[in-house]
Amino acid sequence: MEKEIAEAAEIAPAAQKFLRDHIQSLWQLELILFMKEKRSALSAAEIATGLYSTPRMIESALSGFAKNGILKAGENQPKIYAYAPDTVELTEAIEQASAAYANRRLAVINFIFSKEGNGDS
Repeated sequence: MEKEIAEAAEIAPAAQKFLRDHIQSLWQLELILFMKEKRSALSAAEIATGLYSTPRMIESALSGFAKNGILKAGENQPKIYAYAPDTVELTEAIEQASAAYANRRLAVINFIFSKEGNGDS
């Protein structure tokens, strides 16, 4: 337990809140970071190809992220999604989570997995 507390302390509070509120598994974080990096609107099929996943699984996550203000969904079919957080606070929290994942990858992974184990997801 002390190790998890110490690792969580390595992650900025805003990033911790973002991870707690929006991320249930590591692939979801990687999906958001993929969208952030691409900076263009993409379909679930295009994203699934880039992440070596299935479009159905990706579409479900994209839809949830759009509802939570992390992505914008287009009206056309198939839907396309673009990285566009609704607020400055959300943008900053994602930036902090991204930096933590780049610099303290194990701490972020352990934070996500410990959250899953505690039933907080």
